Amino acid sequence: MNESKKKKISILDILRRIVMIGALCVFTYSCYELTNVYLDYKDGDDDYEDLNSLFQVPDISDEVETEVDEQGNIIILNNNKGAEWVWDYDSMLAINSDTKGWIAQGNQISYPILQGTDNDYYLSHTAYYSENKNGSIFIDYRNPDGLESRNCIIYGHDMLNNSMFGSLIQYTSRAYYEQNPTFDIYVGYKHYKYYVFAAYETDAIGYTYTYDFASDEEFQNYIDAAWARKLYSTDVKGVSVSDHIITLSTCTRHSDDKRFIVQLVRGEEIKD
Repeated sequence: MNESKKKKISILDILRRIVMIGALCVFTYSCYELTNVYLDYKDGDDDYEDLNSLFQVPDISDEVETEVDEQGNIIILNNNKGAEWVWDYDSMLAINSDTKGWIAQGNQISYPILQGTDNDYYLSHTAYYSENKNGSIFIDYRNPDGLESRNCIIYGHDMLNNSMFGSLIQYTSRAYYEQNPTFDIYVGYKHYKYYVFAAYETDAIGYTYTYDFASDEEFQNYIDAAWARKLYSTDVKGVSVSDHIITLSTCTRHSDDKRFIVQLVRGEEIKD
């Protein structure tokens, strides 16, 4: 083999090694970043699990549910070792004085609702004031009456692990709506059932985020616009100017300029 061929092979080997080293560096850095994201998600999730645990109280009911099988054996359905979730607004205020209530939906969503002095802080801080990518569920600081506003706008991140408001995007499907038509929302000390009446995608800035209305007519026009944009019909037959509505807003996974919206109307008060 002549010298020129040896030099060519040597150069190719060097190039291959450089490419391999570069690829290894990219892979290592990606793993590092993914690990940091995972740990950040976990820290945020742990914060909110701790908060949820504060409102868990033992089930000390004397009632034991049983049934008898075909062989006559007694089967215990409820051994009274579970726990009941009980809202304690005063306890939550002691942790974070910005607390306005709590939002819950099955196993998907269970978080305090906060309202700060801007719309930036709680994008990157939990209810424990710790810096974290999960952020918090929070009301637009401009909402004049918080959860008692005519249209209370609430923000939450679309987390890839479906925490925070990551599950809202599933409301693009009517089948998901049918399985999840309501939210439980605690407004101060009171517990209300809220009903989903509209879900749709909108611009990040625009009419959807109207939080103040000069008249009943303006509010009705807003309701009509939301009603017209919904992706499918719901069980809610109508929303009027005497109602309180909540606009849940989260990011979409395909555009920084779009948001996914789920709108709720207040229903009956639940006496816990």
